[in-house]
Amino acid sequence: MTDLPAPGENIDLLELMDLRRRERINVYLYMDAEIAKTSDLTADLEKYRLADPDFRPVLEIEDWMKNMQKHMKQIQGPGVKVEQMLKEQPLAAEILETGTMQTAVGPRGYIKALLPYLDEMEEIEVREAKGFK
Repeated sequence: MTDLPAPGENIDLLELMDLRRRERINVYLYMDAEIAKTSDLTADLEKYRLADPDFRPVLEIEDWMKNMQKHMKQIQGPGVKVEQMLKEQPLAAEILETGTMQTAVGPRGYIKALLPYLDEMEEIEVREAKGFK
């Protein structure tokens, strides 16, 4: 297994997807900083497993991508692709922890990461905007 990113690193979501597929690990994305930094991943997965994905504070990256694809199709139409959008407008997640957890198929590596808040994403876009005077 390749070395996993260290806590504190910011990693592009497409790189995390590639790492997930290549290393056969789970990547969990948190959308709420307070929950992400104060709670236990295993407990969160159990606590929110039956909640609608739109209301979970944590999703496995594959589920997050599917959920984003669903929402983007509703807004921009059937031809939109999440991965293309992420190539054009990269989004990075902060690595909070890595480790191994027990799953139904045995031990499996994982990454726990935090996505920026929407207002932080907008701030990043403004900071990185080009062509404005």
